[in-house]
Amino acid sequence: MKVGKKAGFLGIALALAFAALAGCGTSNEKPAAETQTPVQTGASETPDALPPAKLVWLLRASPQTDGAAVQEAFNKIVKEKINAEVELRFIDGGVYDTKIKTMIAAGETFDLAFASSSLGGDFYGSVAKGAFIPLDDLIKTYAPQTFASIPEDFWEAVTVDKRIYGVPNYQIVARQNGVVVQQRMLDKYAFDLTGVNKLEELEPLLKSMKDGESSNSTPFYMSKAGIWKDMLTYYGFDSILSPMSPGTVKIGDDSLKVINQYTEPSFLEHIKLIRDWYEKGYINKDVATAQVGSTSDGSLSLSMWNNIKPGGNAEMKALVGGNDVAQHVLDRPFVTTANISITLQAISRTSKNPERAMMLIELMNTDKELYNLLSFGIENKHYKKTGADRIEPIADSGYFPNKSWSFGNQFNAYLLPEQPDDVWQQTIDLNNRAERSKLLGFNFDIEPVKAEIAQTQSVLDEYTPGLLTGSVDPEKYLPQFLDRLKAAGADAIIAEKQKQIDAWKASR
Repeated sequence: MKVGKKAGFLGIALALAFAALAGCGTSNEKPAAETQTPVQTGASETPDALPPAKLVWLLRASPQTDGAAVQEAFNKIVKEKINAEVELRFIDGGVYDTKIKTMIAAGETFDLAFASSSLGGDFYGSVAKGAFIPLDDLIKTYAPQTFASIPEDFWEAVTVDKRIYGVPNYQIVARQNGVVVQQRMLDKYAFDLTGVNKLEELEPLLKSMKDGESSNSTPFYMSKAGIWKDMLTYYGFDSILSPMSPGTVKIGDDSLKVINQYTEPSFLEHIKLIRDWYEKGYINKDVATAQVGSTSDGSLSLSMWNNIKPGGNAEMKALVGGNDVAQHVLDRPFVTTANISITLQAISRTSKNPERAMMLIELMNTDKELYNLLSFGIENKHYKKTGADRIEPIADSGYFPNKSWSFGNQFNAYLLPEQPDDVWQQTIDLNNRAERSKLLGFNFDIEPVKAEIAQTQSVLDEYTPGLLTGSVDPEKYLPQFLDRLKAAGADAIIAEKQKQIDAWKASR
């Protein structure tokens, strides 16, 4: 799939004309993405060779007060580049999933949409229902630079039945987790994080903070979700379907044997440690019901478990009341299918202009001016430049969706205050060196065990807030949890995961 850097617009126009003719048959014919004529490069590159087109793009971002001004500026560029006009439909993240599913079910016409395996759009489910079209030929022809910019093996995560159905919004994909501690605490108690190799080795610092800080402070903050789901790679597990779903494989296991993570010794080890910390007062007492938020001293916590990424210090500083933080990695950088498929662009089967939609994807991944316009708005109206590629958002300007990661290649984004100059290169390097999941590209079909998944989820919802936060005794409640999980159908889920993985392995 290595192709030239730029496709000729005259050739594109001919391909579009052919595709239009091909689309005049019955509704049973294949979509344009599967019938188009390959475009030859080297022809005239005049956008006037393309017939005008109107596109509708569904964006998972809150509607903006000054969105109309940005759309107008956006379309001036798009008109010049690909002779298209785009209706940008901003849909709040809280209702996006429901909205797009309703549109798909009703057969509403749209061209391009944010899709995700977990944040809305039900990517894999929508593909199974035929809502999105295969993109292989479209990418080769209309988005060669986008394809080349993303590591080749990452495309496996968006491949279903050997066809590509989504274009990743390239950003940080490798996940590595560890502890984040306020620097003032490390300085005050002369604690060196570099000597910490396991979570339990943080305890001397937690004790010092518990004894030496106010009762309003939280030595180690957690929400009711606990931190187990973000520690699977730390404990050597690779998730299938979701981190909490019964049935995982061990990282590095070539046989890909599916096991029940909740019966593994490391799960008991984890919940015992968290219970011990809870009883010693290191963890916030309201943890079983706590949402992520601020404590009464104006900071989220003195320390916590978190995803560690380049430039993350600036984000965490804002989260803990403006205090400087130190980050310390405790597990390996790891890439999973879910990490990649969390933020994508897909093209609707109802699109009348799939070729032009793919051209827009190419622009959003290669044209920094257009990408940053959608991400941050208009210069001197919504932000001010503080450097060649650095900006300061203008407060209350009417435009700051704060969703640059959902629009295209985030490595084209302007830098925000306190982000390092080389944050994007650091992130690319991290993605490239991260270990790949042996399940990269495997997508579990829940249909055969849909009832069991719903039943086990009810058990997880009942027991894990207590077990994973230390607020209940694991010696008493873990046996109950395992018995209820088994009765709900955990074994059937694990067996189905194994069956599908074995079939997937055999087909590769």
